[in-house]
Amino acid sequence: MNITADTRNMIVTMLAEGNPVWYVAGMVKMSNHDVYLVGREAGYPDKAKLRRAVWAARNRVLQAA
Repeated sequence: MNITADTRNMIVTMLAEGNPVWYVAGMVKMSNHDVYLVGREAGYPDKAKLRRAVWAARNRVLQAA
């Protein structure tokens, strides 16, 4: 599974917002299973962990600039 960091961030953000896996998969044109795996890496189904992952990714981008 080769996905870009932007796609990974979009998946995690959408899951953190409460969108279901099947919806996110349709939006990023991936299989439900792949979206679920990306979400699990970031803490899915715990929305608080997902939000922290999104926040951490945004801070890394700001610190790199």
